[in-house]
Amino acid sequence: MFRVKKLKETFAFIQQLDKNMSNLRTWLARIESELSKPVVYDVCDDQEIQKRLAEQQDLQRDIEQHSAGVESVFNICDVLLHDSDACANETECDSVQQTTRSLDRRWRNICAMSMERRMKIEETWRLWQKFLDDYSRFEDWLKSAERTAACPSSSEVLYTVAKEELKRFEAFQRQIHERLTQLELINKQYRRLARENRTDTASKLKQMVHEGNQRWDNLQKRVTAILRRLRHFTNQREEFEGTRESILVWLTEMDLQLTNVEHFSESDADDKMRQLNGFQQEITLNTNKIDQLIVFGEQLIQKSEPLDAVLIEDELEELHRYCQEVFGRVSRFHRRLTSHASGLEDEKEASENETDVEDPREIQDDSWRKRRESEEPSSPQSLCHLVPPAPGPERSGCETPVSVDSIPLEWDHTGDVGGSSSHEEDEEGPYYSALSGKSISEGHSWHVPDSPPCRKRRYKQMGGDRNVQPIPSDSSTPYKPAYVKLLLSPGTEGGKEDPRVLTGGPQREDEGLAALTGQQSGAFDRWELIQAQELHSKLRIKQNLQQLNSDISDITTWLEKTEAELETLKLAKPPSGMQEMELRVKRLKEILKAFDTYKALVVSVNVSSKEFLQTESTDSEELQDRVGQLRLRWDAAQGAVESWREGLRLSLMQCQDFHQLSQSLLLWLASAESRRQEARVTDPEADPRPLLACREELLQLEKELVERQPQVNSLQEISSSLLIKGHREDYIEAEEKVHVIEKKLKQLLEQVSQDLVSLQQSQQFRAEITTKDKNKTASRVPSPAGPESSRPQRSFLWRVIRAALPLQLLLLLLLLLACLLPSSEEDYSCTQANNFARSFYPMLRYTNGPPPT
Repeated sequence: MFRVKKLKETFAFIQQLDKNMSNLRTWLARIESELSKPVVYDVCDDQEIQKRLAEQQDLQRDIEQHSAGVESVFNICDVLLHDSDACANETECDSVQQTTRSLDRRWRNICAMSMERRMKIEETWRLWQKFLDDYSRFEDWLKSAERTAACPSSSEVLYTVAKEELKRFEAFQRQIHERLTQLELINKQYRRLARENRTDTASKLKQMVHEGNQRWDNLQKRVTAILRRLRHFTNQREEFEGTRESILVWLTEMDLQLTNVEHFSESDADDKMRQLNGFQQEITLNTNKIDQLIVFGEQLIQKSEPLDAVLIEDELEELHRYCQEVFGRVSRFHRRLTSHASGLEDEKEASENETDVEDPREIQDDSWRKRRESEEPSSPQSLCHLVPPAPGPERSGCETPVSVDSIPLEWDHTGDVGGSSSHEEDEEGPYYSALSGKSISEGHSWHVPDSPPCRKRRYKQMGGDRNVQPIPSDSSTPYKPAYVKLLLSPGTEGGKEDPRVLTGGPQREDEGLAALTGQQSGAFDRWELIQAQELHSKLRIKQNLQQLNSDISDITTWLEKTEAELETLKLAKPPSGMQEMELRVKRLKEILKAFDTYKALVVSVNVSSKEFLQTESTDSEELQDRVGQLRLRWDAAQGAVESWREGLRLSLMQCQDFHQLSQSLLLWLASAESRRQEARVTDPEADPRPLLACREELLQLEKELVERQPQVNSLQEISSSLLIKGHREDYIEAEEKVHVIEKKLKQLLEQVSQDLVSLQQSQQFRAEITTKDKNKTASRVPSPAGPESSRPQRSFLWRVIRAALPLQLLLLLLLLLACLLPSSEEDYSCTQANNFARSFYPMLRYTNGPPPT
């Protein structure tokens, strides 16, 4: 009987096992299928995360409900394994054990998958939050940048405004390129979300990333277009200014050479003529350049604003005047040389021309003009366009303007700023040509002021003073009143000569000749001034070169020390603890700070060296080699610093102290949060003892938080120096962990401080209420100790009076001393007052008698 009963029980266990296993297999297959499906998010918000967490919670509850059935199956299998009837042979035992192991493995896998699924959903929400925060900050900057780029001052502005706007937008473009790192980080976060199937089906994240990239591209293109427009505008003006400056330099050099040939050269007439021919060739070569500059300047005038147009017009007018002055000097000196080489009558006629102050440009040499025309038959813009042509036999009162192809010799100040400078297109040309009737001090070099008979008559009037050697008016330095007024002495007024000075008498003639002599000395002073300026410029260039060489030597010395130190640091043993890591990071920050300090010096060297690299000499080649080597060493040093930083990153990731410290701080902050929740006061009116206990607990927690602050600061410093620019996932995770620790510590400190303040305020309020109640009770119940309670007040007043008594006595003694001082015998009234009654008499009185006479 017992055997039959035992067999029935065994059979029942086997049937129960088969039934439970059949149901369990169906549920296991369904739950495994549910857990293996990826989590699909419809939209990117908090509600979607909560919805997925609720679904996961339902799955977790279903798993927990089936845990009892799984446990019963394990128990039945265990019973069958120990039953010899159920497992009569090894095959049955192996079958039961294999079933148990398979069920155990699948159950553990289901539990692990459920936990990972829930953690993945929570991690997805954290990644979404970080992505949305980064994108929000980037979008705010993008909006402000788009507003800045929407209203540039790049059209119809002054040149100075355009230069400032160019600098501003160049800095703005650098800022845009710096923000590219933030945009790449956002794209990297989205790629990670897409790779791990954490994006939403509504494609909100994808649209945000696409919109951010598109807006950044459009902003960068717009700023590039603005910079291109500003650079084109400023480059045109700078090209004009550079060409004008080069022409002015050339004219100044020719002016100096002409002065040297005319006044200081001891060569004969043939050598001077050869030098003048060289000047003529230079003028011919540069005439086209001057014409192109004037055409370019007129185009700029039409394009520029009124203020800039007026400035450009003034500069062109100044250039034109200087060209006319120098070219006229060449022509006049050539006429003098040819006239001196002619016969005696020609020499006499030339002396008559030189004596005439009012008309220095009347007579033209036909042979000089014909020679120039024969030498340059194909050049339409030679020197003959810039000097006056020979007068014809029949001249009218009005001068004929020069050709349009030549340099404009007259400027119309009454027309528009952007108009042409030629009188052929000006209706008021005859008016300006009519000015030729004025003197040389008022007219221009191409006008003919007087006729030959008038000139000869004046020459005859000066015949009595032939012993005085006159200075010819067509000498190398033309008569310019403003220039003479600046260079001559203040007493010499040679710049305001009247046209009638030659028709007066010998005294006026002498004054006119003295004025012309002062004019000649002004030319010498100008030449000496230009020489002094050249010496000063050479000295300045030499000083700049010395300073540049000194800067290059300083930078090279520092780079040698830094490279040696970096090699030592790279070969050193990797840091094994947090203290060594802190020291390495501190040294890294010092080196980076030194790089930032020397970077400005390197930029200055690169900019300053361009001035000296334009010339071809041994010094410039050596300087170029030194600057090139300096750039290479600078780039190599920066690469060494980045390599050392990367090595420190790898060492930090392998440092166990760093990971243990981060993990321990996270766990401690979680426990600190729970301690704060426990010590938080929910009822301020509760019993004082629990409140005091809560206050002590909060104070202890605040003390511990403050003690953890240096550790967190150390982690933050290491993270900001090494992990902030890392692109690997472990770098980003470590940096996020440090950021969470810092933020949580700061939040806990603020919350604990707020709890302590609120607790203290509630205690003060209760103390005030208690004090008021005691006072009311004391006022209602008369106390027999009334006189004794007023006694402390009286004793306090007595102590105050007793302490102040010495001070009062001292003040009284000072007052008595002031009263005992004798008054002065002198009368301080003003006895010598100047009143009206005594104003008619002398006011000076002698107290000790009159002085000896």
